[in-house]
Amino acid sequence: MNTTAVIDDNLVFRKMTKILLKQTGIQEENILLFSNGKEMYDFMQQHSNNTAVLPQIIFLDLNMPIMDGWDFLNALQDFKKEHHYSPKIYIVTSSVDQKDYHSVIKITTIEDYIIKPLNNQTLIKIFNDKT
Repeated sequence: MNTTAVIDDNLVFRKMTKILLKQTGIQEENILLFSNGKEMYDFMQQHSNNTAVLPQIIFLDLNMPIMDGWDFLNALQDFKKEHHYSPKIYIVTSSVDQKDYHSVIKITTIEDYIIKPLNNQTLIKIFNDKT
């Protein structure tokens, strides 16, 4: 199962991204939506004995309440080592702060840094490149 997760506190962004993902050919049942990193991390913990159900691609916002993108990335590092789970992570943010950009590009497990909004062309490129 090829699953994609969207982790963002903005409900409109999550819904619009879901629509775009479906237009890209992703089945609705393979799209997971989370309003913060903790929700996604809890989901990962619940399914840690079967990482095949975890998303292979994650679109992650940086600035969220409860557990932001930075905290999620830190928690993910330990989880990845313990459970041999390596999703492709795309940072999708409204932040144009160069410090955020430079911090993200230093992380080798991040595929790309995308400034909102997402569009069909970006998603098509991502899903065509995922080999």
